[in-house]
Amino acid sequence: MTFSPVNVSNNILKRAFEDDVSVSPMKLQKLLYFVASEYSKRTGKPLLNEPFLAWDYGPVVRSVYDEFRSFGAAPIKAYAKDAAGRSKMIKESKDEALRVSLDLIWNQAKVLSGLQLSRITHADGSAWYKTFQKSRSGAIPDSDLHEDETYYAHLGLDRGRK
Repeated sequence: MTFSPVNVSNNILKRAFEDDVSVSPMKLQKLLYFVASEYSKRTGKPLLNEPFLAWDYGPVVRSVYDEFRSFGAAPIKAYAKDAAGRSKMIKESKDEALRVSLDLIWNQAKVLSGLQLSRITHADGSAWYKTFQKSRSGAIPDSDLHEDETYYAHLGLDRGRK
């Protein structure tokens, strides 16, 4: 089962609000990218029901961009809401791989800025890099996202762990 990128973004924002850590729209996109990559490695399945696109400043999910673009470069101050005004998140208790992926990436990357995370996504050989070289704004294949480990050293992650 894949999830709405906006709902998973709310799971990330919950951690940000609880820890009093600023998250700009750019930072949110990059955190979401790393979480999606980790989730894919743990489950062999894509996390999101929408692809990442290879934009100039790194991977972007269009619906998340549209939802939070009004914040510009400023910290996001509110959860995304649906048309009825409700904020929705994924129940992490029902998906252990999602909880572990969220916790791992959040704990390692929360101190970094959106620009720092963007630079990490631009590494030679990253899923973003492979797509961007072929097609600016093209969809990043799930298989490339699954295989991407270029961010491990930058985030202090161990390649052998699961």
